[in-house]
Amino acid sequence: MAHQFPETHWSQILEIGNPEHPRHAEHLERLVHRYWKPLYYYVRAMRDVSAGDAEDVTQDFFEMLLRRDAFASLSPDRGSFRGFLKTALRRFVISGERKRIVRETQVLRFGDLDRGWIEILRTGQISPDEAFDRAWARDVMEELSARIKATVDIEGRPKLFEIFHEYTHEGGAGVSYESLAKKHGMSVDDVRNGLRAVREKGRELLNDILRDYLFPGEDLEAELRFILARK
Repeated sequence: MAHQFPETHWSQILEIGNPEHPRHAEHLERLVHRYWKPLYYYVRAMRDVSAGDAEDVTQDFFEMLLRRDAFASLSPDRGSFRGFLKTALRRFVISGERKRIVRETQVLRFGDLDRGWIEILRTGQISPDEAFDRAWARDVMEELSARIKATVDIEGRPKLFEIFHEYTHEGGAGVSYESLAKKHGMSVDDVRNGLRAVREKGRELLNDILRDYLFPGEDLEAELRFILARK
């Protein structure tokens, strides 16, 4: 039997172009959730515009992609989906195609944004490409953190995620195995073994997340290095 690749992010993107597909709404929601923030930061890095204008551009861009059936021409031979989005958005902004689309409710919620980083973007110190890539990487790592937490909760070890979070986010502030063991009433060996288990599970979960956004045969390790270098 020929090898069957798992359903990829690309197959889901292509299905968005067909409103009759049974999973059209699901795939569209996932696409918007994954890419709206990197695209928003790209706009803020590319143009010194207000938050409201950047929000309008990002929403209008998604609407333009769907209205023009832009996903129909996508192919693994034409490069990465991130590259496609960045090129398309750059052209969209430059062309000035920012037609306001009236809707009863907003598709995107712009409340969850790093305002401090936006100020850095406005200084021009970070290119639009890097702004997109960093936002992409940070969102992937946030998804990874949520999956790790869900996994250890299901296993009945919620304290393990708390220890992992403290060690990875405060490791430079004097957090050690010994201090964590004392704080949480565990042995040093239990802390060490628990963190090792979480790291191994995290690597497995991260591979699963990234694999969902790659072409069949694309280099998973290269994408992993890409994400970790920008988180």
